[in-house]
Amino acid sequence: LPAACSRSQGKPVVLAGCVPSADGAIASSLADVSMLHVTQIDRVVEVVEEALNGNVVHLLSKRRTLPTLDLPKVRRSALVEIIPISGGCLGNCSYCKTKHARG
Repeated sequence: LPAACSRSQGKPVVLAGCVPSADGAIASSLADVSMLHVTQIDRVVEVVEEALNGNVVHLLSKRRTLPTLDLPKVRRSALVEIIPISGGCLGNCSYCKTKHARG
């Protein structure tokens, strides 16, 4: 995900999940992309709103408890969509960062 895909084209990007949580090199190389740690996923609406306002948010600290994932879908803009890269976890992906991110 090159940084050129986001701010230079006027489109904020939020990267959430296991990859930014487990790979510090990615987090540091994408300074203009907002990111969330796996355990901060319940704050995604807050981060998206900040990104739409032109701010960059990095919530990469790990919480002790995992948030509930039964959050409702809230769409405040027809221009914002969540694009899942994958669903579920078998722990066998060649690029897997989940084991490292969750500890």
